Amino acid sequence: MFRITAGAILVQIALGGLVTFEFIDPLIHMIWGTVVAAIVIVTATLALRSSPRNGGLRGVSLGMVAGILAQIALGFSILAVGSDVLAWIHLVLGVMIYAMSLTGMSFAVRQEYMSAGQPSVGV
Repeated sequence: MFRITAGAILVQIALGGLVTFEFIDPLIHMIWGTVVAAIVIVTATLALRSSPRNGGLRGVSLGMVAGILAQIALGFSILAVGSDVLAWIHLVLGVMIYAMSLTGMSFAVRQEYMSAGQPSVGV
């Protein structure tokens, strides 16, 4: 699920750039942002249910959800105030959430590999 999440976030970052340069209506970015938020919440829920003891995966999942909530607040603040500084913070946070999704994907792939019962090197 982290693979889908990472792709959706990357598309959202690209849409934000298109909004910045006025190629698309901000509503498209907002609608896709809602989809991304839902995907992040589902991904985090699945990750937490499937491996509650994996601290790395837990941290990444909760960090992504917190980041998405902050993104929503920042996005509406930008619409209300029109601050370039807030827009830059919004972009940087989006990239950080994307990095978290890639990290989560790495943790999930590692966990899949380890749980597959791969034989050790000496066997």
